[in-house]
Amino acid sequence: MLSRSSDAVLPAGSLVLITGVNGLLGGKMADQLLQLGYRVRGVVRDSKKAQWLQERFDEAYGVGKFEVVEVPKMQVAGALDGVVKGCSGMLHLVSDISWGPDPNLVITNSKALVLEGMRAAATEPGLRRFVYTSSAAAAMQMRFNEVFDLGPDAWNTASVERALAPPPYTPERAFDVYAASKVQCEQAVWDFVSTQRPRFEANTVLPDFVTGPSLDVARQGLGPTAHVLGALWTGDESFRFLPPHYMVDTGDVGLLHVGALLHPDFKGERVFGYAHRKTWTDWIQRLRAMYPEHKFPDPPENEGQDLSNVIGRPRAESLLKWLGQPGWRPMEESMKEAFDVIAAKYGI
Repeated sequence: MLSRSSDAVLPAGSLVLITGVNGLLGGKMADQLLQLGYRVRGVVRDSKKAQWLQERFDEAYGVGKFEVVEVPKMQVAGALDGVVKGCSGMLHLVSDISWGPDPNLVITNSKALVLEGMRAAATEPGLRRFVYTSSAAAAMQMRFNEVFDLGPDAWNTASVERALAPPPYTPERAFDVYAASKVQCEQAVWDFVSTQRPRFEANTVLPDFVTGPSLDVARQGLGPTAHVLGALWTGDESFRFLPPHYMVDTGDVGLLHVGALLHPDFKGERVFGYAHRKTWTDWIQRLRAMYPEHKFPDPPENEGQDLSNVIGRPRAESLLKWLGQPGWRPMEESMKEAFDVIAAKYGI
């Protein structure tokens, strides 16, 4: 049961803007904020695709608590100026997740989206908090079987260098381009705060591999990780491209954003959404126990582990506890809900 603390920065009834509200994470955050007594204005590129969300929230929380606004091109100058009016907080989720290999397209588009969001937020005098969805890809170091500290000053400079290397822009460069976009977008957030000195406090959230239930499986699926989970179930070898890292539940990611929006002590922080260490070796062992009738592929040989000591992990978990949750959601619970969806789709 979620609970709103009496020292929350934004009082009950405040209006919060969420960009990309019809996505896996955006819908989850909207639902959590509505549960806590806030109003939500959700920005989408196509309002027809979010009509189901309007109907769902109207029925659950009453008419007038949630609204959808259509902005087809959020990166255009002035596109968000009108929709940010009257908002006390903003969760900025939209980014270029096309997984294209050309950095000139992906990074440029992503930076335009984040900077237009920040510029618009700065025009609203009553807006007190801004939270940007970054990614673990912005901080990861790709160092395995090695104990080291991963702190708030960690940046994935290696992916930036590879992403910005001269063409050809071949498909295998897509991950580095995505990671580089997250590095440069998050750095743009902190540069904006430093140089423009807006009235609001800003935080960023860096979730690692996200899995778990969506609000509506039929309409939202399992989000960006659905292909990887499906590949693991069907035996498609493409799941192996992801190295050892951490994972986090969808709902926990939502709460980290909500907490970063509301907690009075979180100001100018990178919130690390690294709940549990994850390897395919461990996951396949757990999945074989969960679904004994299904045949899973063998794990990668000598896979190794991500042994990084994520310095900000306990502080991130404190946000969950502040909102009434005991801590990180257990990994197996999140896995089971996700793979029950995958099993229903593909069959045992």
